[in-house]
This record gives sequence, structure tokens and C-alpha cells, in this order.
Amino acid sequence: MNADIVYVHLETVSNLILSYGVSLQDFAGALPHVPNHLLLLTPVDLDDEVDPHTGFNVISGSPAVAAYLTDSHITTRKWIDFAHAPYLDEVTPNEVAQLLYLGHAYTHLASPFYYKLQNDYVYLDLPDGTVKTYYRHLNQFYVVLNRSLKRHLQEKYPDLRFLFRRRSLIQNVDPAVLRQLEPLFIDGALLSFEHVDIRQRQIHIPIWYLNSHFKIMNDDWQNTDQEQVAELIYDHDQKKWRLNILKPAAFNH
Repeated sequence: MNADIVYVHLETVSNLILSYGVSLQDFAGALPHVPNHLLLLTPVDLDDEVDPHTGFNVISGSPAVAAYLTDSHITTRKWIDFAHAPYLDEVTPNEVAQLLYLGHAYTHLASPFYYKLQNDYVYLDLPDGTVKTYYRHLNQFYVVLNRSLKRHLQEKYPDLRFLFRRRSLIQNVDPAVLRQLEPLFIDGALLSFEHVDIRQRQIHIPIWYLNSHFKIMNDDWQNTDQEQVAELIYDHDQKKWRLNILKPAAFNH
């Protein structure tokens, strides 16, 4: 799969985001604070700390959690955060079964937000390279998405600021602008950095509307009748982002 894309599919009932191109670094770097505790949903490693009640590996303390999130040697991460260690003893066998299923099947049997855990997130690396993240507060995703979009631009155009002959940084995308894309995200949308157009001191990022059955792990979207329906535009002089809708019908389905 082309690395120069960001794909987003949103399930509104459970605040679930299926994404490609949004890295763990994008996610972790956008967190308002590092979680104090993680319950790992990966296979148990007996050499690491194991919670005796639930049987899962746990990571406790913000420094240890930050180290886990930034460890480049870890290839697969599946975890749920929790607020207070003593509350793990209150988790029922049924809830343990739900968590096991969540880590094994990559989907939820019940709400992924647990009263006893007080978790804000669930993070699941999928085998096909996509990522599922559950957000208690969906607005947090748009902070993550902003960080991802800016990173992709910087990686694609490392000298971007010099193209405009000024040493000014690209501003953040207003979350209100990104939220306008929600109607597309419900079926799936793809932003292509391979097709970015820079003209008249503006950056144009094309956005394609895709259906929910799209297989993200191939590049067939470039060879089908999928159409560009919008573009994110950054105006360097105004230092603002805006959404230019090309196909209004795609936003009204």
C-alpha cells in the first residue's frame, strides 16, 4: 500500500476509527496527557508484569507507558488504558471475556468504554496494517488527524516552508474544518499526499470518497471510478485551512 495516504472510516455508534496512515506517533503525540496505566490485550508475556486478577500484562506509571508507546522494537500494540489499578480487582469474568475477544477478534462485544476502567481509548494494530482506535471523546481524533496530516506533508515536502520563501510553519487544521469530513468518514475517505498540488501559494490535498467495503491494503482505488469529492486547502498568506467541496452529494448521503 502507498504510504502517502491517510484513510479514515468512522463508526459513530462506538466512536471507532479504522485508519491507515495515522501512526502511533501521531496518536501519542496528540494525547492531552499520557495514560497512567495500560492493560495489554496482546498475548501474555510472563516475564513482564501480569495483573493477577485479569491475567493481562499491565504497564503502570506515565514514564513506563510513554516508553511503551515510543518503543520502535514493538511491532504490534493492542491495549486499553485504565485510570486506577485497584479497580482491576472489580472487573468481572464476563468483562475479562469481552476484553479477550476485543484483543483477539479486533471488535467489541459490548461498549468498549468500561465504568470500572474509566478508559478513554482502545488501540488495536490489525494484521493488515490498519489500526482501530476507540475514542471516548471523538473530538480527540481530530487532534490526532491534524497531527498526521501535517506529518505527511512534512515528510512529502521536507522543504515546504522554503517553497513559499518564508520560514513560517504550517498552521494546525481547525478541528471544525476536519469535522466537516464526518459524512465522508462514515463510509470511508482517503486523503492522497501523492497527488498534492501546490500552486499560487496554496497547498491542495485531494480527498476521495470510498465505500465501506473498500480494501485498503491495495492501490486499486486509483484504477476505479472512485471520485475526488473535496480537497483540503492551506492558504499560506492567510495561514488558514479550509475545505473545498467539489461533490456536495457525497456529503448528503
